[in-house]
Amino acid sequence: MKTTHLLSTLILTVCLGFGSVMAQNAAPQVCPEKAEKPCKVKLTPEQRMEAQAQRMGKQLMLDDAKLAQFTSLYKEYLTALKECRPAAKENKVKPCERTDAQIQQDIEQRFEVRQKVLDTQKKYYASFKKILNARQLEKVFSMPRPGKMHKGNFPMRHGKMGKPGKMPAPGCPNVCPACPQAPQNK
Repeated sequence: MKTTHLLSTLILTVCLGFGSVMAQNAAPQVCPEKAEKPCKVKLTPEQRMEAQAQRMGKQLMLDDAKLAQFTSLYKEYLTALKECRPAAKENKVKPCERTDAQIQQDIEQRFEVRQKVLDTQKKYYASFKKILNARQLEKVFSMPRPGKMHKGNFPMRHGKMGKPGKMPAPGCPNVCPACPQAPQNK
């Protein structure tokens, strides 16, 4: 009785083992609906800006005449906002390796960028005001800037908070564990 039970268990285990091996070697099945869809093409910055202007125009529910005016002005506005951003630094310094002077310079540079953005928004507000009503203006100026708060860019999502090096622990002023001021675990 014991040998029959043991033999049947052994045969069942071998069959299941071969079944899983065969399933791994099988070619993946492709859904015909997905196979017909074209691959996503990367857009140029100009095409992306055009698409964003068209989306905003649809959200604002503009007629054709106003849409044409708005689209050209909105693209100009997005270009002006883009120019407000500082150029990328070639030699990035780790946060814990910066000097006090570099930190103060970075803070002042952020103030300057914010001021440029605010000045640009005020300038274009006057232009948009001629085309749009108050509710539409609110939508244009309350939208997050491109590349800022999109899906997945929130630090609390997907467990990023617990990963070392991603964000400092509560109460820790420094991100870099090599920094001399960082709290040491002893």
